[in-house]
This record gives sequence, C-alpha cells and structure tokens, in this order.
Amino acid sequence: MNIGRHLAAYALATAATLGASGASFAQSNPAYVRLGQVNAARFMPDAGPAPHIAILSAHRTGNTIGSSTCNELAARGFMAICFETRYRNDDIGVQWEKLPHDVKAVMDYARRQPGIRYVLLLGHSGGSPMMSLYQAIAEKGKSVCESRELFTTCAKEDYGTLAPADGMIYPDAHPGNPVQALRSLNPAITIENGKKTVDASLDMFSPANGYNPNGASNYSQDFIARYYRAQSAKMNELIQKVQATQARIAGGDYAYNDDDFIFLPGGNAVIVHAAPKLVPDMISTKKPAKLMRNDGSIATQIVTSAMVADEDEDLAGGARSFDGTAVHKLSTFMSSVAIRSRDSLHDIDYCSTINSTTCAVASISAPSVFMAMGGYKFIRDHEIMYERAASRDKDFVVIEGALHGYDPCKRCETTPGQYANSTKNTFDYIRDWANARFK
Repeated sequence: MNIGRHLAAYALATAATLGASGASFAQSNPAYVRLGQVNAARFMPDAGPAPHIAILSAHRTGNTIGSSTCNELAARGFMAICFETRYRNDDIGVQWEKLPHDVKAVMDYARRQPGIRYVLLLGHSGGSPMMSLYQAIAEKGKSVCESRELFTTCAKEDYGTLAPADGMIYPDAHPGNPVQALRSLNPAITIENGKKTVDASLDMFSPANGYNPNGASNYSQDFIARYYRAQSAKMNELIQKVQATQARIAGGDYAYNDDDFIFLPGGNAVIVHAAPKLVPDMISTKKPAKLMRNDGSIATQIVTSAMVADEDEDLAGGARSFDGTAVHKLSTFMSSVAIRSRDSLHDIDYCSTINSTTCAVASISAPSVFMAMGGYKFIRDHEIMYERAASRDKDFVVIEGALHGYDPCKRCETTPGQYANSTKNTFDYIRDWANARFK
C-alpha cells in the first residue's frame, strides 16, 4: 500500500528497463560492502583510466543496487556506488531526519577510495529530497532542518561532520515525498467508522466530471482548480487529525502510549496522469529551456512533456480499495508526508518539511544539474528547483521522450523509435556535465 504506487513502480524498476550504453568499459564485478545500516555496491570501469570521480546513488526505500544506474555510470568511466538505506522496502517506517546518517556513511567511504578526488550525489526520484537534505546540512549546518516552522526537525540528530559533495545531479528528481503524497490524495473520499462516502463533485474518476478510462480525460478548468484546493484541504485535515492524536498520546489519553497508524485515501488520484495536456503548469516550462533531442542535439525552447494519459479501466476501483490506500505511522506521517499548502499545484509551502528537494536546493551552492524526463510529469517542478537553486553553476535540461526511469515513452511516440536514445542521452549528459567540471 503506497501513495505513490505509480511513481514507485517506475523508481524501483529504473535500471531493469534501462538500455545498454554501448560504452566499451562497463562494470562486470561490483564490490558489495556493508556500511553500518547501509548496504552498498561499488561499481568500477572494467577498462580505461582509473576514475577520479565517484557518483553516489540511492532511493529512500528502493533497491538501487539492483538497478542499471551504477552500470551506466561505470560504463562512462566513473566509480559509482549504489546503496540501500536503513529503510529499504519500508515506506511505513521512514523517519526522514535519520537518512543523512546513511548518506554520510557512503560519502565517507567514497572519500577514502584511492584516486577519488571528487564525489557527486545523484538524486533520482525519492533519492532527490534525501540527497539534497544531506547536502544542505553539509553546506549550511543543521539550522536548515531545525526551524520551528517545520513539522519535524533534525534537532535530536548528531550527524557529526558531514562532508559536502562536490556536485549534485538530479535526473527526474521530484519535489519531495510530501508533495507527491499531497498530489496523490483523493479528496472525494472520506472514511469514518468503517463507512465510506464519496463527494461526487470532487470525484476525478466520475465520467460526469470528465473522466475517460480509455484515454485522456476532459475535466473543466473549474473542476481542476477545485480539485487542487480540495487536495490541500484534505492534507490539512489529516495533519490536524495526526497532531490531535499525538497530543492525546502525550497526555496519556489514548489507547497507545507511543504511536498509531493513519490511512490516506490515494489510489493514484493524480489529475496529470488522467489528463496531462490539461495541466500545462506541471508538464511545461514557463521559460525557454534546453531540450536534448533524441539525436543528441540541444534545442532551446518552451518544453512540454510528451506524456500521454494513463489507460486503466480499473483505476477508479483501485482508488476506492484498501489496497490503494497508503498506510503510515503517525510519527512517520509528520516526517515523510505532512506539508502545508492551500493549492496542491500552485500554493505549497515547500519549506514546511525537511523532505523537500525544492526547499533544500536553496541552501546548496555546489554545481548542480537538473534533468527532467520529457515523457513524464516533473518538467515544471525541475524548472522551479533550478530557479530556486543557490548554485552559481547550475544547469537545466529536458531529455526528450524519457519516462521517469529514463527509458523511452513508447506510448508517447508518433513514429517507432522516436525516443529510443533517452537512456543513452541521460547518462551521456551526466558524463559530459561532470567531466567538464571535475577534471
């Protein structure tokens, strides 16, 4: 049960679907190491010069060791370290403030490797808020995660000395798990005392509101605006419920003296998946940006995702099922889900949570590259991150026709093979960006 099932499926399957790079010195024998609570695998090129750059990659709960990310990086001459955090396969248990400890363990290991002069952090998907939080603390100190305005802080954590990365790579980063949760909430559903009610006026899966299970839905702009405001209202309601229950626990007036579960109505209730072309504020840039075309050339233009609508006749059923419901502990809800907003697309307080790429980049001065996948939904989010980033050396590019896991969006193609080079282009761009800066 996961509020980001659609996204998580891509995130965990990234490498399994990635194509071969065609480079001549791919990794064939990774070294597996245990670093405290972290499992890691070090990938090295089989041939060519010894690497002087290490790139670290991880997802907050997923298995990047089994992905192709590190193979792709090693094939381009880097030492690549893919690792699993202490929360592998445990979305329910994630306490976000603990994750910098895990990144630190791998960073310190990488810094000790012979010949390594530069270490870069790669934050893809759920790895992006984790890597950016680490780097923000490493550069600015714990003040970035101790504000009273935050739902949870890192005040109780002793990180010791966090060595900052030399650069940051964000291939299809997302703005943070709370934003993902917010945009996945189903505001039409309320469950109380074992009874479910559906507000027909907010039901995105109702044909009366424009839903089409066999293609792009056709919601009115009024419905979309009301839906985004209702998602924020639902999140605010859940936050108040959790805080009230935690107060009862603290006062000894509750069934348990430590924690409890909370259930979030989800089922991939995301407008952009049903009607991407109706949400240009999510899938298009506001300003001209770099587009890496399938042939490897770069154009500068307003970029719009090639994303097409999901087609799933049982999507509505899943949204109303227990299996489509996300489960969190009260404590982890506040750490990994809670965020303030008044509109789930246009009015979000990104810095009300420490689980926020969009907030953390404002405290990061290291060279940074933001790479949106041009067949998915994070294009505008990347542009916002790029605009907010404190780095003077920052870059933003969209990879034409790429899905969240870098592979080509074949359903988006108008001609076969139109986006066939999306994986190669993603990692070639990373190679060229890193080698140009860290010589």
